[in-house]
Amino acid sequence: MSWRDRFQKRNVLYGAGSVASVLLVLGILFLASLLANWYPKRWDATREQTQSLSPVSKALLQEVTKPLTMTVFLPEGAGERQTAKEAVQLYRYHNPQVSYRFVDPEREPLKAQQAGYRFAGNVLLDYQGRHQMADQPDENALTNALRKVLKKERLKVYFLAGHGERSLDDPKPGGFQVAKRALDNEGYEVESLNLLSQGAVPPDAAVVIVAAPKKPLMSTEVQVLKAYLEKGGPLFIMLEAFEDGGLEGFLAAYGVGLDNGLILDVNQVSQSLGLSAVMPIVSQYGPSKITQDFKNLVTIYPMARPLILRKDHPDVSLVPLATTMSTSYEKLGKEWIKAEKAAFDAKTDKQGPFTVAAQAEIKLTAVKDEPARKGGRDQSPAGAKPPPPAESKTYLVVFGDADFAANNFFNLFGNGDLFLNTTNFLARAM
Repeated sequence: MSWRDRFQKRNVLYGAGSVASVLLVLGILFLASLLANWYPKRWDATREQTQSLSPVSKALLQEVTKPLTMTVFLPEGAGERQTAKEAVQLYRYHNPQVSYRFVDPEREPLKAQQAGYRFAGNVLLDYQGRHQMADQPDENALTNALRKVLKKERLKVYFLAGHGERSLDDPKPGGFQVAKRALDNEGYEVESLNLLSQGAVPPDAAVVIVAAPKKPLMSTEVQVLKAYLEKGGPLFIMLEAFEDGGLEGFLAAYGVGLDNGLILDVNQVSQSLGLSAVMPIVSQYGPSKITQDFKNLVTIYPMARPLILRKDHPDVSLVPLATTMSTSYEKLGKEWIKAEKAAFDAKTDKQGPFTVAAQAEIKLTAVKDEPARKGGRDQSPAGAKPPPPAESKTYLVVFGDADFAANNFFNLFGNGDLFLNTTNFLARAM
């Protein structure tokens, strides 16, 4: 046999072997594909297991028995889209009831606004009529949002009404429509509360919020709020400059005073952010759960008044939550506004820094005497909270501003986060 014949025979043999090898590989791949369809399994080869969900997340997903939608708000060309897609796909992989979609807030601003979108990367979870917003598309944020949206019972937040307070349905710059939508996306049920018609704070109130009343509360209403607070009900009060809502004496009893002036600030940071002098900025926060994550966040307070903290009450611990910069100053009264003299005057103005928000931890004691009874029936006010246990405590949070949480400022810097953190803290939700 010539070398040519041997070579051709060898090629035939090797060629046949190659064909057999290819067929074998194709057969293995086909079988693997078939098995994958029959027994789906996702493998995570990363060291940190970043392509897997934790047992906690998987357990929560087992509770999802109806369609759950995740809406991711990211611009179409954003580089984070792929990472976000991989994150939400993990949830769909473990439960086919989960679906997801992307909304470009730049191309569909109205849809994003109506959904309560605040920042790029927000993910809105919708489940059986309940909503919960996750700050970003990672497992920690998504699973926390999932845990909240699965709860059937929603905590109730009541906004005081009847004195010209900020409207929850007002879409104008000074309204609280955005704040209401944000609370809804946090899993709260938001309602208005008229104390004159109801006579007491409902027993299901998680928090009562007083948002800048223009007219003073009646003394009977103030007494109702005092009774609610001293029986363990948390209270969140926001007051504008020159308007105390008839609450000055009430707040003074807990060591919080109201100065009758307006805070101004002119510095390089404010100017670089395009803020006017009547929009003081804050980057210094007190030791509280409300502000524990605010080290790198700025908040602004348009037309704010200073709070004066008097730490001489034995049963009240006060913490300044937000403090303006040392460049800030206070102008008393309103005469300077008419004269248009906003510049600092060392003779009449006070130099900062100033406290614009404060937290009061109030120590409560049990009521020794039982409520008066007549005919064996409890005569305590309808809807009143039961007396607190001995040595319990409650919280009062006061802001010398309400505009920081209004529609046109809510989503600026850390303003919305501060409002939501305050509400969550008072509702014992953080």
